Amino acid sequence: MKIEEFEELKESSIGHSLIKAARLFNEYAFENAKEHFGMKNLRPSHLQLFAHIPFDGITVNDLANAMNISKQAVSVLVNELLVSKVLMKKNNLNDKRSFLVYFNTKSNIGIIEGMKYLKSLDKEIYSVLNKKEAQTLHSSLLKVIKSFT
Repeated sequence: MKIEEFEELKESSIGHSLIKAARLFNEYAFENAKEHFGMKNLRPSHLQLFAHIPFDGITVNDLANAMNISKQAVSVLVNELLVSKVLMKKNNLNDKRSFLVYFNTKSNIGIIEGMKYLKSLDKEIYSVLNKKEAQTLHSSLLKVIKSFT
């Protein structure tokens, strides 16, 4: 395959553009969130946990299984987030040998504040797209997300 052919395929691929846009926005949002919340030690691996944590909590073991990584790796990440108060823990009523981790919803670094901050970054999208284009993009992305879930 010639380099020109590869570049043409890459430039014409919706999937490639979607992945690249998501990666660039994620990097931008992540770096700005670290600054905004004063969490210089936050890493992308911490954020990967978030999609797997229900608001009523999850055990470290179940979290490790959901992410398909070791319990030890999840424990390290969870402990770091407990120290920074992003996560909280409570007794597991179903198993006295374990505890549940859940989002801290009462602090300025909790998941709700994080989502509000992420929503505030929509202004960066509006600096590139007009309101109608941004709304079309959002509804189109929701359709794509729905089709893959």
